[in-house]
Order: sequence, then C-alpha cells, then structure tokens
Amino acid sequence: MAARSYGQHCAVAKSLDVVGDRWTLLVVRELLDGPRRYRDLLSALAPIATDVLAGRLRDLEASGLVDRRALPRPASGATYALTGDGRALEDVINAYARWGRHLIERRSPGDVVRPEWLVRAVRAYVRPDRDGPPVSLRLATPDGSAAVAITADRIDTLADDEDVDVTLSGAAEIVAAAMNPARVAELLTAGRLRIDGDPDAVRRLGQLFAPVPVRS
Repeated sequence: MAARSYGQHCAVAKSLDVVGDRWTLLVVRELLDGPRRYRDLLSALAPIATDVLAGRLRDLEASGLVDRRALPRPASGATYALTGDGRALEDVINAYARWGRHLIERRSPGDVVRPEWLVRAVRAYVRPDRDGPPVSLRLATPDGSAAVAITADRIDTLADDEDVDVTLSGAAEIVAAAMNPARVAELLTAGRLRIDGDPDAVRRLGQLFAPVPVRS
C-alpha cells in the first residue's frame, strides 16, 4: 500500500492517493499553461513553502504525471512539464473551477490573485458547444490583466498589449462573476463591472457562457 493511501479499491480513492494532497492540483493548474521553472512555480503558488513544492513535484514525477527536463546548456536548472496523463487532469481542474465558482464571489483578506487564474476560469466556464465568430477578451482587474482569444474549438492566451474586441473591468471576483450572463445586468447596475468594446462582440461574448443559477 502506498504511503498516505486510503487503502480502498475504488477509482476515486486511488485517484486521491495520487493527487489528493494539499497543493498538488494547484501545481497541475499552473503546469497546464506550459512548462515552468521551479522558481516560477514557487512564485505563482505563493504562499507555498519551498519544501512542500519540492515534495509535490517529486510525487507527481514518481506518479508519471510530471516530467523534469534539464535545460540545454549554457542554461542551468530544469523545467517541469505535464505528461499526457498529467494533462488529462485538465477536466478535473475545470470541474473544480465550475463547482467552486460561487466560492469566489467574495475575496477573503490576504487572498492572492493572479490574472492568469481568470483565464483558467474562462477555459472552465465557456460553453463546449459554442460556435460563431471568434471573440478576443481582456480581463482587467486592479491586480493585473490577461487577454484571451475564444474560437469555436480553442482558447488561446494573448499578449496583454494586443488589441481585443471586449474588455471586462472590475475586481477579480467581479470579472469572474461576469462570466455568468445571469449576473451581468446586476453587476453593471451596481457599478461594479464595466464592459467596453464592439457591441456585436459584447453580444457574442454573452452567448459563449451559459447562465448559471446563483448559489449561496
């Protein structure tokens, strides 16, 4: 029996044996955006302790979910990248993001916010059956901004200085809430959200996200 195993012959329990430790799925979340150096992961995952990160990476590598790749000379160090099995966890990460979207309605004091996490929210919340012309979107918050291009079959991160069709501006939790069309009118009326851009693109953007009943 593996260390920290639940000791149950069940797919849920066996999966949690591998990825159920604290911070593990957040390491995967960061690596879904591509290979990262250790120091970049440490910064992105603050306030994780360095020994905890090192341990999680070792466990993920031992489980075949992460590869450690030495950088070519003259560079030193290594990068960490998800394997195919590791990338298969994207559906799990997105399911967590959808389930927990009501939990980020309010931001706790001291919570870290990174704009790229809003890009993960876009990836999780867009309709899988979307079609129509592409829409480019900037997510602008006091903590920084990020931009994406949404097409019928993919979502690509854009450079933050690229021109976009639509910009959503507000606190990070408000921009995330605005990805639910059922909330947009309320947030605009309250002055908590600002939407700038081409009116046709704004309408198309609203069709990319399915309305979600508000949970408490």
